[in-house]
Amino acid sequence: MQLTETANQAYFDKNKAREKTCADWLKEQSKAVRKLILFAAIAGITNGVGVIIQSAMLSVILQAVIIDKLPWASAITPFIMLAAVFILRSMCVYCHQTWGFEAGAKVRGSVRHQLFARILALGPAGIKHYQSGELAAVTLEQVDALENYFSRYLPQQMIVGALPLIMIIAVMPVNWVVGLIFLFTGPLVPIFMALVGLGAASANRSQFLAMARMSGYFLDRLQGLATLKLFGQTTQELVNINKVADGFREKTMAVLRIAFLSSALLEFFSAVAVALVAVYVGLGLLGLIHFGPAEHISLSEALFVLLLAPEFFMPLRQLAINYHDRAAALGATDAILAILDQDTELLETSDSHPGSTDLIEFINVCKSYDKRQVLTDINLHIAAGEKIALVGESGAGKTTLLNLLLGFEAVTEGRVLLNSLMVNRKYAAKAIAWAGQNAYIFHGTIKENIALADPDAPEQSIIDAARAAGVTEFSAQMPEGLLTPVGERGYGLSGGQVQRIALARAFLKNAGIVLLDEPTANLDAANKRLLLDTIEKLFIDKTLIIASHDAEVIQRMDRRIELQQGQLVS
Repeated sequence: MQLTETANQAYFDKNKAREKTCADWLKEQSKAVRKLILFAAIAGITNGVGVIIQSAMLSVILQAVIIDKLPWASAITPFIMLAAVFILRSMCVYCHQTWGFEAGAKVRGSVRHQLFARILALGPAGIKHYQSGELAAVTLEQVDALENYFSRYLPQQMIVGALPLIMIIAVMPVNWVVGLIFLFTGPLVPIFMALVGLGAASANRSQFLAMARMSGYFLDRLQGLATLKLFGQTTQELVNINKVADGFREKTMAVLRIAFLSSALLEFFSAVAVALVAVYVGLGLLGLIHFGPAEHISLSEALFVLLLAPEFFMPLRQLAINYHDRAAALGATDAILAILDQDTELLETSDSHPGSTDLIEFINVCKSYDKRQVLTDINLHIAAGEKIALVGESGAGKTTLLNLLLGFEAVTEGRVLLNSLMVNRKYAAKAIAWAGQNAYIFHGTIKENIALADPDAPEQSIIDAARAAGVTEFSAQMPEGLLTPVGERGYGLSGGQVQRIALARAFLKNAGIVLLDEPTANLDAANKRLLLDTIEKLFIDKTLIIASHDAEVIQRMDRRIELQQGQLVS
């Protein structure tokens, strides 16, 4: 269900179960990279233990040199250990980031694969209500937003679960008062992080939704730029694009506002705790405080706890920063799940139904979308080699009928048989060649566009198909013949030339059934006759079904099948 941004946000806010669903899905994805996340966390914990050893060695060296007035030679062993710790920490930082990145990259690849598989499963009929820009934004930007959750947040969550406790255990024997300060102030960071994060997921989700809408809006306007110019609406659309961009800017600034405010709040509490430790040990060294171990504190003990104080809060602060990665991942997951959870119509498997000699059969077929009935009780039999004209007014159900035959959609009731087998998409793709009213031409050469029907076809087969469809008649006049590059959507070609390339594709596939949807639309009389002559020659031995309103097309076919309001009338 497609909602407006406001309604979608309200739905998400009222249904907190949706957030749990998103969190559960993220947890499910993490199972595939559990080892990488664990290794990254171990590297981070080892780095933290290295910080404890580093602080201890520095405090011992400074105590020996400044207070005890020992010679530098006595500090060789601590210096060697300090150098070894520096090397160990560098390796840990490298491994932590590398393993985290690998975990994030693996999940991104897996999610994109799931999205592509779902889009393919939905087919053209299932994704037609999505904007292409919106699908691109979800597949690219919003999948990318998952990376930091797996590469940073999950490992950091494990680190925070262990490292602060290790540091408290290391500090307690040295100065139990500082240990208590750590113990009571440390939990304040995750508590306030959770409070601030309550609105972070909602804000991030709103931002991602605005980005997807902006992407779709902008791409649609680019694709329709010629129409906008012809109707003099380019200036107004610039204003509209600025409004959409400003809306996205506001959503982005709302996310950044939460991030900056939460960071300032968390920095304040950690700074206060570090200041408490500094004041306590400083007054203890000056002999101005007599509470706890401060009365007999040494320089090495004071330096040790003081060096550890900011390091104790570092993992907690880092988790607070990465908590926004979690919020961003939850927001992106909601958009991803909107596609992954899209219902796909279950097409029947290719079970055999012997006893019929017809190539194509529609038996008591009904098709409805929600409560809207599109096709009602269709009974249709087409023999091999027949030439069929499928006619009917717009909205009569012709496209739906073809989609059922192509396996793009499933029947609500009844059966569609192809060679006595129930139709499914895979089977139909092998048995049927199709060319739509607006054949899509990709950016590339003419030859590459023809070869889409069979990428492994020999070069000579492609040339033969081009010659049979009349493509070589106009490509011979081009600078590089069939190797001439053409623009996306057939830029640089006429409508008739595009249709000939589409026919060459269908011919190259060499399928027994050919479906053509309004092949003569937008062609003048001369080009129409040339195209129809080409179709007759190309598919003389094929079963041909043409959906058309054109009287000349209908006249050339062997049989006419008419639909009116979803029912057969002839």
